[in-house]
Amino acid sequence: MQSGFAPLLGESPALVGLRRDLQQLVHRYATARRLPPVLLLGETGTGKSLIARTLHEAGPRARRPFVDVACPAIPETLMESQMFGFERGAFTDAREARPGLFAAADRGTIFLDEIGLLPDNLQVKLLKVVEDQELRPLGATASKPIDVWVIAATSADLETAIRKRRFREDLYYRLAVVTLHVPPLRERGDDVVALARHLLARACADYELAPRTFTAEALARLRAHRWPGNIRELGNVIERVALRAEGPSVTADALGLPAAPNGGTDADASETGAADATAISERDSLLQALAATDRNISRAAARLGLTRNAFRYRLRKHGLYTGRGDAAAMPIAPPAAESPRPTSAATRWERRRVAFLRVALTSPVDDDDHKPARLLEEIRQKVLVFGGTLDGIGPAAITAVFGLDLVEDAPRRAAHAALAIRKLGARAREVDSLAPALTLALHSAPTLLGKVEDEVHIDGDVRPDIWQTLARLVGRATDGDIVVSPSATATLSPTFRLIELAGDDAGARLLLDVARLAAPRTTETRFVGRRPHDPTAP
Repeated sequence: MQSGFAPLLGESPALVGLRRDLQQLVHRYATARRLPPVLLLGETGTGKSLIARTLHEAGPRARRPFVDVACPAIPETLMESQMFGFERGAFTDAREARPGLFAAADRGTIFLDEIGLLPDNLQVKLLKVVEDQELRPLGATASKPIDVWVIAATSADLETAIRKRRFREDLYYRLAVVTLHVPPLRERGDDVVALARHLLARACADYELAPRTFTAEALARLRAHRWPGNIRELGNVIERVALRAEGPSVTADALGLPAAPNGGTDADASETGAADATAISERDSLLQALAATDRNISRAAARLGLTRNAFRYRLRKHGLYTGRGDAAAMPIAPPAAESPRPTSAATRWERRRVAFLRVALTSPVDDDDHKPARLLEEIRQKVLVFGGTLDGIGPAAITAVFGLDLVEDAPRRAAHAALAIRKLGARAREVDSLAPALTLALHSAPTLLGKVEDEVHIDGDVRPDIWQTLARLVGRATDGDIVVSPSATATLSPTFRLIELAGDDAGARLLLDVARLAAPRTTETRFVGRRPHDPTAP
């Protein structure tokens, strides 16, 4: 039974205790006809999704379906029909019946992530399904029996939500038959080192990079950091370091983490487990992230590996957010007297090279059970991790812009993000052969940008041409391709291997197994295409 929980890395007492509880749960109900609901409680990014999948794979229903539902990722207007299904004619455009996610999980397991965000009307229906093991699709006149093991998870304080009437008390007690607490990373001691080494090795293997190791100072910095974003934050930091670090060793500076305050040691950091010290550390991390990103909530959240909403929640918890927008956080430092904030809302224009990335998703089946809600959320996270800004998101495509924050390597950031997103798509297809196929387009060009106070936007006159270019590039791609426009190849060719597309000059695509070049550039690593000063070159 131990091997079934091997993916849960770490030897800290907190994790060993969690693994023991999981093993006892699986052993106790190995032959039971009905499995009790399980509620996983823990902060954002602690690995609750991995625990749920591992619990399913180690349990008696391992050969049955596992349906992963990210509650916040489904629009509220579609949630009931997607979760419980609907009958033909139940509403406008319901031309045929659809079974829904619970029906897809019949005789298997359904994982409801962030159950605390479920709307009140759906809480009532979920209680009926969990309690009676019966399902009534939208528009149906009768219920039908269903056999589903329900595993739910939340990072919210459900007891507080119950007192504020945001979550039903009867549903809470029905879901919390077996309650497991997932420890935050800061309470797991040296587990952070084991996880960091594992994540670094995996990132190097995924991107075909030479193996890298951490210096002693980098390990000390990893131990000292409080990790408010937990394992998700750690994974984002390690992936970014693997792609951008030079040489075989990852230094403390390369991690981009703040040093321990007052020259604190690893032992000092590990002993500050009191609630007040944790709150102070978390508040400091929020302020440091805001300071490093000029108080932009989206980029600060990405820096900590958090979603925008989770970051705002923590700001409110510490009294740092008033709800007036990205610049509404408490000032990091008092403004200088001689530099008062301008009161004019006039637009300031400048031309700057920025990069654009479009990710298109094509589902092989027209089935609500395979709508890419979680995949879209993971793609959004990767965009934020590499410093991008979302400029459009829909059910079948995401468009992001890199370079609005004055970074000089916007095309390379976009390329790294594209590679990371392609890996996400490949992994999704490994788990589910009906997962959407991904095609990506990358374009870079000097663009006129307008700035009004803290907001930067692209000139509306050039936007149609850029979006048309991205659409043309995506149209030339097949599953897994990253097609690059000619204007972006000059910046990317010193770092990435590119090959020419046959036909017109719409662009070049990155090799499917692209890797950063460890050796000096040679003619074999150059973009194979037309050279600017030699139009006759092959």
